[in-house]
Amino acid sequence: MNRLYKKMLSLINKLMKDRYLPSWVIILIDFGICVLAAFISGFILGGKEKYFNFPLDVYSARFLILSIVLTTSFLILFKVAKGVIRYSTFSDAMRIFFAVVFSCALMLIVNAIYKYKIDPLEKDFIPKQLILIYFFVCYIGLFLFRMFVRWLFEKAYKSGIHISMTTSIIIFGAGRTGTATANTMMSASRKYYIKGFFDDEDSLSGKSIMGFRIWGKKDFEKILSYKDIDELVIATNRISTERKNEIFDLCYKNKIKVLTVPHIKTWTDGELKVEQIKEIQIEQLLNREEIKLNVDIISREIADKTVMVTGAAGSIGSEIIRQLTRFNPKLICVLDQAETSLYNIENELIDKYPEAKYKTIICSVQDKERLEDVFNQIRPDIVFHAAAYKHVPMMEAHPYEAVRVNVFGTKNIADLSSKYGVKKFVMISTDKAVNPTNVMGATKRFAEIYIQSLGKTSQTQFITTRFGNVLGSNGSVIPRFRQQIQKGGPVTVTHPDIIRYFMTIPEACRLVLEAGVMGKGGEIFLFDMGEPVKIVDLAKRMIKLSNLELDKDIKIEFTGLRPGEKLYEELLNQKEHSLPTYHNKIFVANNEFFEMDEVIKSFVDLEQECHNQSEEGIVRVIKSLVRNFKSNNSRFEKLDAKE
Repeated sequence: MNRLYKKMLSLINKLMKDRYLPSWVIILIDFGICVLAAFISGFILGGKEKYFNFPLDVYSARFLILSIVLTTSFLILFKVAKGVIRYSTFSDAMRIFFAVVFSCALMLIVNAIYKYKIDPLEKDFIPKQLILIYFFVCYIGLFLFRMFVRWLFEKAYKSGIHISMTTSIIIFGAGRTGTATANTMMSASRKYYIKGFFDDEDSLSGKSIMGFRIWGKKDFEKILSYKDIDELVIATNRISTERKNEIFDLCYKNKIKVLTVPHIKTWTDGELKVEQIKEIQIEQLLNREEIKLNVDIISREIADKTVMVTGAAGSIGSEIIRQLTRFNPKLICVLDQAETSLYNIENELIDKYPEAKYKTIICSVQDKERLEDVFNQIRPDIVFHAAAYKHVPMMEAHPYEAVRVNVFGTKNIADLSSKYGVKKFVMISTDKAVNPTNVMGATKRFAEIYIQSLGKTSQTQFITTRFGNVLGSNGSVIPRFRQQIQKGGPVTVTHPDIIRYFMTIPEACRLVLEAGVMGKGGEIFLFDMGEPVKIVDLAKRMIKLSNLELDKDIKIEFTGLRPGEKLYEELLNQKEHSLPTYHNKIFVANNEFFEMDEVIKSFVDLEQECHNQSEEGIVRVIKSLVRNFKSNNSRFEKLDAKE
């Protein structure tokens, strides 16, 4: 018997290699089950009722024709044959149920019409007892057939016959997401072999789900060490970042790859696809709490408004646009000078946000005449100003370009916002504007000072948002490290003690929207950036994520601080302090204000130095207004020595 069982499993295993049965074959099988169910029902009733001589009387002919035709038709109508039998689920059972119910209900309706309208003297067109018996026999037959096939395939799967050709995995999380993950990975047929589940819920330890064992927290390290696992899939959203890091470290120690399942909201038509299960990313291991938006307040501010986003094709600008789409603005003005990037964001809007109303405009923030025409046509209600040059060493080498975009570009947008009655102007600034040590940070602080001063005499509410580094943005450290690791190293870090605050792009943009709504004009909003991260620790973590060993497979090299770079960033200077807001992640700086006459004079001087193409002159004027700007590791340090 045991030998026969193994042969059967081996046969099923061969079938697992093949393609799934086509729908027409499943329809034929279901048709056969319906025929069998009709005959069984007929013989059951025929043995009890003398008036019913199955299958030789007229009742039998009526019943066989109607039951088989109607049930098969409804099975086709409810698309029962579209399902893969070996992965039949509750939804398949419900489709079968409704198909059989509708066919039996239609037979009862035919019965009633015949009895009351055609031949009231005849007992029944089809005996009611026969229809009832058929309902149970047919449904049980169709359902059990699918469950039996599923059981056979699961037995073959769990027997491990094909394990040498698959990836052995274990799933962390025995809830809804975990079971969906198991179904998805089993549907990949021979590619994955599930060894069981982990869950931190003590009450689940020792139990089973889908026929797989669930291990608890106390067994975690032991199972990872001895179960010969290739991959672990984190299939739960109810897990802290600390726990993710613990899991990752244990898996790295045992040479197990860690994968994650995306949030259920991102699943395709409510179903998880195997392509969506991806390797864990560094962003998921940083200690960041999820930031929640006050949706109602933001919606009231954004809905039916015309919103302009400058720098719309950049990392921050494009994410602001994505998040704006959910609040139903009247129009989104997507403004940037980068043609290819603008083309990409436009295609994304077409593909992912077909309901969004938008207008893409190629325009530089330096071109005031063109901007004037845009403002005159669009008449925005709200402006999110994200256009800027942001790379510290690059701007240290090109202060003229930094000033033209970060200072004069901001002035152009701000002046036109005031002129055309924009209600709110939200500027995206940086923590590098605090006690700046480089041209980039100083130009952003210069722009902050201007819009605050302009706001004193304008009807437009000018608001500034400051935050640190965003993970994965264009040119940021994480993409750079990824490139270096893919090339085999070395991974370059400027200094062993350098630290930075990090935030994901979506987080930063959520807070920008929230701050923009709560601002009344003149504020500089600061974001809670969490704990600072040592860049060298970040590099080490990313090396581990790539399943490489530091100093054995790849090295880290320290290259020295770059021009204008400092070891740590700040969100406030010595003359500023922060006050809380209703959002626990957003604070407002009680900051220093400047007289508009002084600011205008600095702009005149700056314009002259730009005309003269004098880089030292440009930086000198910036330092005269941004008095805490002290250059570091830069050719402009000599200007500080002259003071």
